[in-house]
Amino acid sequence: MRKKLSILKVFALSLISTYSMAQAMSVTGTVVEDNGSPLYGVNVTVKGTTNGTITNDEGKYTLSANKGETITFSYVGFESQDISLGNANVINVTLAPDANTLGEIVVTAFGIEKDKKSLGYSVTQVDGDKFTESRTANLGTSLTGKIAGVNVSSPTTGVAGSSRVVIRGGSSLSGNDQPLYVINGVPMDNSSQGNAGMWGGNDNGDGLASINPDDIENISVLKGNTASALYGSRAANGVILITTKTGKGQKGLGVSFNSNYTMDKA
Repeated sequence: MRKKLSILKVFALSLISTYSMAQAMSVTGTVVEDNGSPLYGVNVTVKGTTNGTITNDEGKYTLSANKGETITFSYVGFESQDISLGNANVINVTLAPDANTLGEIVVTAFGIEKDKKSLGYSVTQVDGDKFTESRTANLGTSLTGKIAGVNVSSPTTGVAGSSRVVIRGGSSLSGNDQPLYVINGVPMDNSSQGNAGMWGGNDNGDGLASINPDDIENISVLKGNTASALYGSRAANGVILITTKTGKGQKGLGVSFNSNYTMDKA
């Protein structure tokens, strides 16, 4: 009796295996972009499995899959596409560019908005909400750790003291190597209002202390001489562009509330 059951099990397993093999089919096709150019290296995988392949230099692929399974086409910079496998064994796909990755717009000199990929120099943009999350009395101090290549020295003269911001290291023996600050296309004077010295005096802060972080839409940092050429010699040490918020595109009345508490000991 046990021998008969074993034979039946083997027979049943062979039928299942044969049925599965009958369902598997070879799928081929070509993956191109909007203009018809083939895409090399597109990931073609069966969703939920490790079964997959990539397209060759002509955008062609070959994949073994079962009827009813979903094939995913994914590529960096393009929107992924899922296609359910039916009776057709030839699937050609056109991938559309992903607007979220390719359409990143940054503010450059004189408030001009450009595609980040089209620029020939380094630009880093930080949204305004990053400066309200960790609020400081001086905007320059808020740049600490947010932008690569920007070195910020926190004031030692108290909360309301002047901050020192240097892009890509010092470039002057006299210490006059801070960037030019531009607010909505208008250059700003960031001179310190007094300095403490040997014979007394006090640090009353600089121009950045008068900027309210809640009013900032974003901040763009232009690094290098090429980026700041339009602003002349004043921008030899880089430019920090500050764009303030507007009511454009806002529906209704917007209300926001935040609080900040700072304690210092002399």
